[in-house]
Amino acid sequence: MNQDPGRRFDMSHVPTKICSLLTAVATLWLSCAPTPLLAQQSHPGYPGYPMPLPYGQPGQPQPYSGPGQPYMQPPQQRQPTSPPRFGAQQPWQQTLPTHPQSTPRAAPSTPAPKVDMRLSESRVYVQQTLLLTLDIISGNTLANVETKLPPSGSLVLTNLEGPTKLTRNLATGREFIHQFRYAVTPLKAGQLRVPAITIEGVLADANNTSFKIDSPADRVIEVLPINPAVQPWLPLFGLSIQSYIQGTERPEVGKPFRVVVDTSAVGATGGQLPSFAERLQNSSGFNVYREESRTEGSVSSDGRFLLGRRTESFTLVPQQGGKLLIPELQISWWNATTGQAEVERFPMRQLIVKGEAGSTNGAIPDLFPGASSLLLWVPLTGLFSLTIGFWVLAWLRKKRFAQVVEEEVVAVTRFSVRQFREFLAWLAPIRRLQKVRQIFVRTLPRRFKLWFCIKVVEGESDPETWSYMLKFLSNKHLQFPPQLPLQELGERLAGVHTGADRMQMQVLMGELDRRLYAEEKLDFAAWKRRFRAQLRPTLLPVHWKALHSRQRKIGRLPRLNPEF
Repeated sequence: MNQDPGRRFDMSHVPTKICSLLTAVATLWLSCAPTPLLAQQSHPGYPGYPMPLPYGQPGQPQPYSGPGQPYMQPPQQRQPTSPPRFGAQQPWQQTLPTHPQSTPRAAPSTPAPKVDMRLSESRVYVQQTLLLTLDIISGNTLANVETKLPPSGSLVLTNLEGPTKLTRNLATGREFIHQFRYAVTPLKAGQLRVPAITIEGVLADANNTSFKIDSPADRVIEVLPINPAVQPWLPLFGLSIQSYIQGTERPEVGKPFRVVVDTSAVGATGGQLPSFAERLQNSSGFNVYREESRTEGSVSSDGRFLLGRRTESFTLVPQQGGKLLIPELQISWWNATTGQAEVERFPMRQLIVKGEAGSTNGAIPDLFPGASSLLLWVPLTGLFSLTIGFWVLAWLRKKRFAQVVEEEVVAVTRFSVRQFREFLAWLAPIRRLQKVRQIFVRTLPRRFKLWFCIKVVEGESDPETWSYMLKFLSNKHLQFPPQLPLQELGERLAGVHTGADRMQMQVLMGELDRRLYAEEKLDFAAWKRRFRAQLRPTLLPVHWKALHSRQRKIGRLPRLNPEF
């Protein structure tokens, strides 16, 4: 058969192409069809255990994709297998290695804080206050911390400061310190153990770790007993008293001034120091009004001593003129350093107060009240004469008689002249006139005494000074209380001068009161004229004038026929 050589069909390649086609179909069938039977074939040497596919099977991954990676089975082999057929024998499972970075690390635990406790003194007296310092030391700062003081019948613990946050750098790192300070006061003598203090708080770490610890309970205080010979009992390391006066430029009766007393101590708080209010209130010559009392307590810079301070302010109002004595201020205390009793004093002070003197008129009271002064002067004169005579006789033994007589005559003459001058001074008219004037003023009617007081204060232009002087003179001549309010003073003045209009007096005193205490404007000169017009005295009694005025009104009868 003759054919075209270009179109000749080469049959030598047909078997090869058919084999390739069959191989591709078989491979596609194996990759798509499920293979449970193949995956579950038993190993000939180990019945009941599934046998893995041989390596190099089409679609089978290599056992190790790279160094260090775990063996991964194909998805076909991860299907659940049939239960074991031989008793409790477990199916074979391949152990997978664990990568070290796949396991999460636990957070490191924070150690609990430590407690350090210190006492400022180990040997004290009963009721002597010492310091207790409590340090809470931790590697992290604390978000919250609280302390619970235990009950104790022999010790009194009081929180002074805390918590105070401190830090310190060590070779191993930084430490955080939360510090508390307490005042410890023993109540009985003997060996006293400081009880443990419970501390609870929360650390400011990632886990907010809470903790609860106790302070050491091995601290012992040796407490010495009270010395019964020292009263009052106040054990301290040091004490000082300072005082100053304010507003005493022109001290007058009824004009208040201020006294400030500052007491400082080492070893006690300000609340443990005594007050001077009772000491001043027991003094005479002035009224005492307590303004304020401030107490302070702090710790020294080295943390060893407790520092206390009490500052008291008093208002003193003099009640009489003359010498005003502010009493000495003193405190008895026990020096815990030397073990001896001491007294701290601030000296007495004296003021000269303007105004009428008290009942003694500023004079020294008699040694024998109610008796004649001769009982004192006669014995003193006799003793003085006897002493002089003895010395004269001893002196005459060494001198001539004429010289002695001359000297004695000169001495007697000088003594006589001096006594005569003193007698003339005693007879001076001005002194007599003063006595007559005092007697005359005492015998005047009360309304004239009142007018005299008004004329004395007339020259004052300051309303406050005018009111003070009027109160003082009314107390001296009319026996009114010196601290009366202005409204009540006006009522009493109207009672002395019965011709005064009580309503008008109340209005006048109200205007003055508002001027002094409400700062209202007031024409003081015109006010004084209206005040004098109300209290001006008359020669005739007031009721006679009223009767005469009434009779004149009655005598004026109307005319009978006014139209004519």
